[in-house]
Amino acid sequence: MEIKEEQVISLRKTVEGLEKRLIFDALNSCNWIIARASKKLDITERMLAYKMKKYNITKQRNIRATIL
Repeated sequence: MEIKEEQVISLRKTVEGLEKRLIFDALNSCNWIIARASKKLDITERMLAYKMKKYNITKQRNIRATIL
């Protein structure tokens, strides 16, 4: 079975969108306390901080509009 390039890109974008949404929702439910949100997501605080930087997720910026 051959996977076309556009399928890979679509999968990547879908996974990134889901990851952004999960991170944003966890942060909101934990009042933006990174230690709590990282435990909820079962990742390290360092990994959460990395992903927040990667996706430009900040408390001031509502990314929900860009990920829905």
